[in-house]
Amino acid sequence: MAANVRLNLRIAVLLVSLAVPAAAQETGRITGIIVDARDGTPLEKVSVRVQDTKLAVLTTSDGRFQLDDVPAGRREVFVSSVDFILVRRVVDVVAGATHDMTIPIAAGTGTYSETVTVSGADESPAAAQQVLRSNELQQLRGVITNDPMRAIHVLPGVATGDDLRSEFSVRGLPVRNMNFTFEGVATPLLVHTVQGVQDGGSIAMVNGDVLNEIALSAGSYAQRYGNHTGAELNFLMREGSRDRVRGQLRPSVTDTSMVLEGPMGSAKRGSWLISARKSYLGAVIRRIDPENTFAFGFHDAQVKIVRDVAPAHQLQVAFTVGRSRLDQDPAFVGNDEVQEGVNDVAVGVITWRYLVTPKFILTQRISGDGNASRNVNRDGVELHRGRRSDVMYRADWTYSQSPRLTFEGGGDVRRSKESRFDQGFLLNPEFTLRESYSASAFAASSYALARIAKGRAIFEPGVRVDHSTLTGHTSASPWIETRWPLGASLIARAGGGIYRQEPEFVEVKGLRGSDLDAMRSYHADIGFEGLARSMTWQVSAYNREDRAYAWLPGAEFRVENGRLVLPSLTTRYENALDGHSRGVELAVKRRSPNGLSGWIAYNLAFTEYHNKSSGETFDADYDQRHTLNVYGVYRLSDRTSFSTRFRAGSNFPVPGYYEARTLPGAPDGPELYYLSSTRNDLRVPVYSRLDVRANRTFSWGATRLTIFAEGLNLYARANVRASSPGINGITHQVFGLFDSMFPFIPSAGLSFEF
Repeated sequence: MAANVRLNLRIAVLLVSLAVPAAAQETGRITGIIVDARDGTPLEKVSVRVQDTKLAVLTTSDGRFQLDDVPAGRREVFVSSVDFILVRRVVDVVAGATHDMTIPIAAGTGTYSETVTVSGADESPAAAQQVLRSNELQQLRGVITNDPMRAIHVLPGVATGDDLRSEFSVRGLPVRNMNFTFEGVATPLLVHTVQGVQDGGSIAMVNGDVLNEIALSAGSYAQRYGNHTGAELNFLMREGSRDRVRGQLRPSVTDTSMVLEGPMGSAKRGSWLISARKSYLGAVIRRIDPENTFAFGFHDAQVKIVRDVAPAHQLQVAFTVGRSRLDQDPAFVGNDEVQEGVNDVAVGVITWRYLVTPKFILTQRISGDGNASRNVNRDGVELHRGRRSDVMYRADWTYSQSPRLTFEGGGDVRRSKESRFDQGFLLNPEFTLRESYSASAFAASSYALARIAKGRAIFEPGVRVDHSTLTGHTSASPWIETRWPLGASLIARAGGGIYRQEPEFVEVKGLRGSDLDAMRSYHADIGFEGLARSMTWQVSAYNREDRAYAWLPGAEFRVENGRLVLPSLTTRYENALDGHSRGVELAVKRRSPNGLSGWIAYNLAFTEYHNKSSGETFDADYDQRHTLNVYGVYRLSDRTSFSTRFRAGSNFPVPGYYEARTLPGAPDGPELYYLSSTRNDLRVPVYSRLDVRANRTFSWGATRLTIFAEGLNLYARANVRASSPGINGITHQVFGLFDSMFPFIPSAGLSFEF
């Protein structure tokens, strides 16, 4: 009996020993590295998990991971980290084998790709160029506003002091002088607003979730688009996913947006992307404050379709449409005030890229944009009506003769049409015609540049020629950009050129229009960039000479010899302003997907104009002497990140003729404001604001939830902005010169990815 028991035990031990290797052979191993899709940097603190198992690991500091005992067969591997897209990879696990893989993941809302694309932005010879990446747009656009334009406010070189508007200034020039491009064509500023209303909204008309990046060139730059004297801002939509159908739903307190995207066809030779967004801010305000009479809302949509028609041909179709609406309680608005206003905008671009030879690329575009706006008062009387449309054909080509020599050129032909009607109360309570015109014009342009590389140095001279039938002018605008290394970790950049801007329709064809010349600016920039460990520093200096800027004389209230001077109703636009802008810009940056990332930037600037007609000399309306912009983000783990942004500025002048006085005998008392005889002597008080944000993700299956929590104006500073005041015609005292802005505002939002 005992012998039988010992025999059975030996057989059992033998079977177990044989079974263990057999079971081990039922599993395999997955190893690999997770890298940033932008530049191939290994990513730490990234979760890698196998679906339908409990297997999950975090990447190490070198971006590597190892998953042991993975059941053999086809498995889904999910890669997730806060502030990066959720990636799914299908892996065929072979028993007893190791499957090694490299997985690039895109930051922000970028598109998944199995390859790494290294950006060449640092190779640009432009002395002052900044790029906002997709993940930075997500952090900086704000939960409440959901506005990528407001993300630009924190960029080095950008000045702003108005919480309620997305517009900004660069080197003393406003958005009117900036060049905006969407999908490679120059367009009007794409902002949700109601025309002719000071607070009629100001939010970008493009959802930040569909943008690949925003590039801002502050000073001299290659004039591919032209016709503006200030900075250039480029919006580029990303492609949809070619991997799988993906979606994102982002509800918040003030709006809801959705993005859907996916591959085109079984061969995945293309992609599609659709975005829709709707604001309900007005309804929220009225629910919180039933006595509030102001309600502004908007909705917009973007679509981009990309198709690889053939190995050498690609077709792209992109458009954005939007509507803004202002609706106020008729009982609380005057007869000359807007009770209801509507603004519709649409932009469409068709792009055909043709790789003629490996050295020659031709890109052709057909685009159209339209804008229609209408405002009525409480009685339904039309106060404003406007229409604008543009149709354009554009072609760009690039020829790489050798690695050291590249030629580039192109041009466009544009037909523009605009009409406008305005009426309202001026100096008496009767409707008076303010503006009325209808006009059209053609514009044609061409440019050519050469990119010459000598060693590590780059020289890029170019010239642009423009012709406009609105004024009949033909002009040439040359420029040159250079970049040369001064050592292993020091680069110098410099540039200069002539930049021109034709007058607008209202300045030529309006009731107060005249035969204006093009405005001119002469830019000169020099900058140095150095690398210190994982950080870069930049120092740049610039000088811009402005000539023949448009001005409408006598358009503001003022005091002369103690008497009130009313605005003129008959003067016409003149090329009256000459001036300059000079300054120094300093920035320290650390851009890394691991650890702390961000920048600290300080600008010192002086912008001044001389009015040749009146003899006055004054600070520019957008002259901000001191600007400090700070941004930082830290990814604490695969699920949590924190970011902060701080903006401070000495602020702009109050546009117009104003001064501050104190009561006699009370020098420490409150200031009172009066009309004066000197323009732009009074400034808005110093502006500063600190915002913080936290992101937390939760993943299950192919779905991920991200919760955003944000605090605006954390220390509740009482910032103010300039407003249109009331005036006492006898004492010349003004009232309501400043408006309060954001207090401390907490907010939260969600994002569902599937």
